[in-house]
This record gives sequence, structure tokens and C-alpha cells, in this order.
Amino acid sequence: MKIWMRLLAGSIIGVLLGSYLPESGGDTARLFAGIAEYVVSIARYFLFPLVFFGVIIGTSELMAERRVLRLYGKTIGLLLAATAVSILIGTGAVLAVSPGRIPPIFQEAPVTGIPAVGTLLERIFPRNLFAAFSQSGDFLLPLLALGLFIGLALHYDQSAGQGVSQFADSASRVFYRLSAFVVEILGIGMIAVAAAMIFDIRAINDFQIFGSLVLTVSVSVGFIVLVVYPVIIYFLIDRDSALPWLYAMIAPILTGLFSGDMYFSLPTLERVGKESLGVPRRAGSAIFSVAAVFGKAGSALVAAASFIVILRSYTALEITFAQVLWVMTSTFGVSFLLGAVPGSAAIVALAMLSNLYGRGMEEVFLILWPAGPILVSLGVVLDVATAGFVAQVVASTEKMRRRVDQYDFV
Repeated sequence: MKIWMRLLAGSIIGVLLGSYLPESGGDTARLFAGIAEYVVSIARYFLFPLVFFGVIIGTSELMAERRVLRLYGKTIGLLLAATAVSILIGTGAVLAVSPGRIPPIFQEAPVTGIPAVGTLLERIFPRNLFAAFSQSGDFLLPLLALGLFIGLALHYDQSAGQGVSQFADSASRVFYRLSAFVVEILGIGMIAVAAAMIFDIRAINDFQIFGSLVLTVSVSVGFIVLVVYPVIIYFLIDRDSALPWLYAMIAPILTGLFSGDMYFSLPTLERVGKESLGVPRRAGSAIFSVAAVFGKAGSALVAAASFIVILRSYTALEITFAQVLWVMTSTFGVSFLLGAVPGSAAIVALAMLSNLYGRGMEEVFLILWPAGPILVSLGVVLDVATAGFVAQVVASTEKMRRRVDQYDFV
């Protein structure tokens, strides 16, 4: 059975359980939330060594082919463009549709761990290099940077680094197989993950208050995933790649939708990228890792659209062009700090925008807290799709992607 079929079956079972099981005073919801958290931890268990060793050997191989700067440059350029376009589409949609105002009902749920630039820089380059291996499992960039430096060093001193290169190559393959095994059995875990999300949705009081915003964001995300990206692939690569790309992305999008966690989706995305999209390890290790840290087009779209609604809910006047422009540019900048919060990117972005806006509105984002799980998940869906889109385009334009028959997709 294909991976996406297992994930879909597990998701459907989880949705049914979450929809029809009695809540028993919240005990059932807490049970599934605990199991789901454990499943997410298992899925992310091999992720950091997979990325670390993959980037080392991938960078070394790309240097040998003289493609490092070009591949990383294209990846970052496409991520920047995707983020800007997504913010523009999300903002335009919410301005055109004008979702209803949301009553200022605050929740006792402060967001912790809001990223600060100085703190993130210290985590990327700690005084003790080995500290990069002892941080929490929520920030890939320190290991990504270290892997990049080691890969460059291996290229420039091949004789001295031959043993390290062989070890990194072997470790990369071993951790890929371990990660692939976890992905194989992830369909079972998706039962708890999907059920936990449905219980979160059931816990939302007066869901209709947020309904128009959720619908607007959903349509915007769907438009980009189902129309914009396939059309670009159709004209930029070839006519036969658009629909297979959508088919291949079913599995990682399902994991992103129900978990709301980019790192949870990354092992599935890495495997789909290699075995279905035909993106080789040396390219995928770089593209998917960079996208996981900086590719927050979906979370940025959700944050920009949601903050426009918040501003409208707090003023009787029409929002000015200057305010809209501030929201768009601020969201664009904030989005590149969200790699440190893979499981709550959209809601943390809203918290950061509220703090930046000031004027007594530092905590206004809390009016959207009940709808947070849905908004975060919608953002991650587009984040995951953006990573897959960038990998497809970069690998194809660099003539690195091999053709995989659809019947051989995992």
C-alpha cells in the first residue's frame, strides 16, 4: 500500500474517532493529545541527524559539481518569492472578502518562546560548538549551518577528510533508512494525530465567529497549492510534471494538515522528494532543510490575513494602505524567524506582529487563540507544499531530477 494511502486511512479513522467519541469531561481529548505528542516525537526522532549528515555529504558533492552557490541561491530566491506572493494573495483575499469582525474575547493562553534575533544568532553560533547538539529539537538551523561548513571543508581538503566523508555518507544512508521506516508505520500514528486535532476543533466555542476567516485562508492556501504551483511547474518545467507533483505531495500535505508541525512532515517530505519526485540526496538535503527553516510562505499568509482581520476588529475606520503595507512587509520579515517554532509558526507570527504594532495591541492576537490549531495547520500545509514546489523547480532546472513513473511513487 502506498504511503499516502496509509496516512489517509489513519487520518480518516482519526477524524471519525475525534468526531464521535465522547469527550468525557476532556479526558478523551487529553488522552489523544498525549498520544499525538508522542507520535510527533517519534516522527522527529531521526530528523536532526538525517539533516546534519545529509547536508555534510550533499554539500561536498555539490561543491565537486560546482553547484553549491547556484542551488542554494535558487532555493533561497524561490522561497523569498513564494513568501512574498503568498502574503500578497492572502492579504488580497482577506481585503476582498472582508471576513466578519471578531469580538475582543481574550484567552488566558500566552505564547511562550517568541523568537528574538539575538537569541537565534546565539543558538546558531554558540560559544561552544558542541552546544549545537544539545539544544531542543525545535531549531534545525544550527546543525544545518554546521553541516554546511563541514561539507565545504571536506571538499577543500579531500585527502584529510576522506574518513569523515565516508562516515557522513554512511550515516546519511543509515538515518535515511531509519527515517523511512518511521514514515512506513506513520499511518498508525496518524490516527491519534488526526483525532487530537478534531478534539481541538470541537473545543472551539462559537466556531462561526472564525468561520469566514478560516474559509478565506483555506481558499487562499488551496488556490496556491492546487493552481499557482502546478501552473508554474506546467509552464516552467514541462506539461507532464504538474499533476504527478500534486499526486506526490498528498502524503506530506496530510502530515502537515493534521499535525501543524513542519518538522513532523519533513521526514515524509524527504522520502517523497527522493523516491517520487526524483530529487537526488545532494539536492534534497539542502533544499528541504533550508525550506524547513526559512520556507514559511503558508504561515506568513495566515499571519498577514489574520492580522488584517484583527485590525479591522479593533477599529471602526477603514484600514489604510499604509497599514496594509506595514502588515505585508512586517510579516515578510517575521516569517524568516519562524524556523525556531515549527509547531506553532502562524500563531507565533501573529504574536510577533502584535508586539511590533504596539499601540496597546500587544496581546490582541489572543482573540484568535481558539482557532489557532486550524490556522497553524493551514499555514503548514502551504509551507510543506512550498518546500516540495521549490525542490521540484530547482532540481529540474539544474538537470538533477530523475524521472519516476507514477506507479513507482511511494
